Amino acid sequence: MKKSALMAAVLAATTMSTTAFAAQNPFNDLPEGHWAYDAVTMLAEDGVLEGYSDGTFRGTKTMNRYEMAQIVAKAMEKYDNVQPKDKGAINKLKKEFANELKDMDVRLKNVENDVQEIKKGMSSFKWWGDARVRHFQNKKSIGVKGSSESAHKLGTKHQNEMRIRLGLYGEPAKNLSVTGQLKAENENIARSDYNHEHYAGKNEEKMSFNRLQLDWHAKNGFTVSAGRNELNLGQGLIYWENPIDGFLVRKDFKKASLLLGAGDASCATWADKAEYATLADLSVKVSPAVKLTATYYNSHSDANSNVAVVETWDNGRTWYNNWHNNTISRNFQQFAYGIDAQLSNKWNLVAEGIHNGAKVTRTSTATGTPDTKASNDRNGFWTRLTYGKLVWNKANTWNIYGEYFALGGLAVDSSCWAHHLNIAGGNGYGGAGVRGYGLAVNYMLAANTNLELSYYKLKPYDKAATGFSKYDDTAFAALTYSF
Repeated sequence: MKKSALMAAVLAATTMSTTAFAAQNPFNDLPEGHWAYDAVTMLAEDGVLEGYSDGTFRGTKTMNRYEMAQIVAKAMEKYDNVQPKDKGAINKLKKEFANELKDMDVRLKNVENDVQEIKKGMSSFKWWGDARVRHFQNKKSIGVKGSSESAHKLGTKHQNEMRIRLGLYGEPAKNLSVTGQLKAENENIARSDYNHEHYAGKNEEKMSFNRLQLDWHAKNGFTVSAGRNELNLGQGLIYWENPIDGFLVRKDFKKASLLLGAGDASCATWADKAEYATLADLSVKVSPAVKLTATYYNSHSDANSNVAVVETWDNGRTWYNNWHNNTISRNFQQFAYGIDAQLSNKWNLVAEGIHNGAKVTRTSTATGTPDTKASNDRNGFWTRLTYGKLVWNKANTWNIYGEYFALGGLAVDSSCWAHHLNIAGGNGYGGAGVRGYGLAVNYMLAANTNLELSYYKLKPYDKAATGFSKYDDTAFAALTYSF
């Protein structure tokens, strides 16, 4: 056995001393006569060296070299503020336990790294959520027929809605993140003008897995996403804050980003058939205040779907004022071009034009006659001008905005409402479309708590082809808060 090891064993050995010795030795389990006794006694008397909380090296317990090294390390922390004689004693002990001190330092760094990794993992896992309570008037834009102004009894006058979303975010590994979201929503029709069991007194509740998106953040600005992804395209006329089951690849450049993807969109549209979609979305920052977007979206369903909310007519002329469905091919080949411009500190302009080039046919259940919509019903345009500076986490901030719509019946999906608009955009896909304007105000009642009020005056996209001149006025009041 090496001399140093033998000396450490002697130092660590525990003994019981005489009463006189215990009174002189502040560490009553250190044997007198050891080479380190004088150094330890001197450092203890000078207040440099401390034992355990009971003033000993743990009585009859044998102390190993690592435990002694911990005591020496504490003395070393006071090295710069002790007397020269104490520095000599510390140096002597430091030399004796050099290997243990070095190994202890490595172990401590490893522990610190492990703790930091644990903390990093904990900090990367986050919960968040939001909730909304909303009252809608004429959500489905009830049509009013011609000069007689007699209401078509298909739709809902007043509807109360509640929605809550709970999300999570985590980073299970380097360059890998997961985002999930659960959504529960309720639609309660307070009063329906159509006395039908499908509408009157309806209280519909839905619970969905709104998002489970795995993102791999690769090199060179690439991000690959798989699962149920949240999709935002262009300025929002096609798709906005809604899920799609599939794959997305995003490439970020210095002043632009390009998104490519493919998947099934039926999880967002609630369609009764799968809707296979491919997409491309380009966003370019042409200046610090102006962003341009170009979007392509192509989707088709497995088979024709029944669209219940479309007011039906034959070849755009003969009106059927009763309960009918349209069987329609849900095909989209949409091109959209948009702009988001911060005109000044308080003025912002968003605008987007759209064209749907897909061949879409519709068959009236009343006549069985196929109807191919006119080409002008495939185009649309939306713009929003906002004034004010609303800050979501700051109370008493606000903004107001005005909107204008001119959307053909095939321009946007007004049946399933996957877009960004506050209104459906018509009375169903392949229906009458919409023209009109709206006004809204947003006010932060408290941090993360928003009140929004809106009002819309709307009419069909082409009054001559639809047989009625306007929709009933649409409005809503919404209270939204996040946590």
